[in-house]
Amino acid sequence: MTPLADAALGGAGQLWRHRTPAVFRGLAAHWPAVKQWTFAGLAALAPDRPVRLVSGDRERGRTNFVESTLRLYLESLQEDGVSESQPLYLKEFDLLDAMPRLRLDLMHSEIFPPRSIRSLQSWIGPAGARTGLHHDYLDNLAVQLVGRKRFHLVRPGTVERLGAVAAKYDSWARLSRLGALELASSGGPQEDFLVVDLEPGDVLYIPARWWHEVLNLSPCILFGGFFGPPAQVLARWAWVRSRDLLHRAGWLGLNDCTCHPGS
Repeated sequence: MTPLADAALGGAGQLWRHRTPAVFRGLAAHWPAVKQWTFAGLAALAPDRPVRLVSGDRERGRTNFVESTLRLYLESLQEDGVSESQPLYLKEFDLLDAMPRLRLDLMHSEIFPPRSIRSLQSWIGPAGARTGLHHDYLDNLAVQLVGRKRFHLVRPGTVERLGAVAAKYDSWARLSRLGALELASSGGPQEDFLVVDLEPGDVLYIPARWWHEVLNLSPCILFGGFFGPPAQVLARWAWVRSRDLLHRAGWLGLNDCTCHPGS
């Protein structure tokens, strides 16, 4: 694995124009969310909010969910250390819908391009929780708010060339049946495999179709956004919507998806 080099903060305003990943150290360090957020503090804001937690690595294994409340789950994250073999992970959570008062703590307009369409979500989980290797169909900005997280990045076309693309269905991503380290050990240029650890305040740009696998090094909160020009995002949304209709009708990805339990 090749470490991903830090990008100059002076170029942050143009980061979405790059077609290679870039990490901007401390770009969001001044955000109130980075300075002030704690699991206990967030738990008190919406204690009875129901949440659906992902059990284990659904991108490579079975899709299983566990129901809980936000308070109970956040309280469970206050103990540091590696979680159980099937950690529970709150993925793609609309934190701003659950707690609208937090909007002032997330100064995301500073880093997204003007007039872009954005989908803003959060990933909250214990040490050891992971998201399996996949690539997204839109560009992505990941902002580390609490704790530490490791990203393994794989150049577009590498998973395809090594025959590791999974058949499992996900509406907004393509999945790999092998992990990044497994693929890196199977041969190929090492510059196709990158790794970067994020600390609170760091911002990572991942262009569309760059494969990435994510591991929590400690209990953490990541705030991310998929984004793009309106025409591009709306066209992709229409494509995803049509595939979802086929999936729900049982004609695509039946019993093998990230959205239905037991698959």
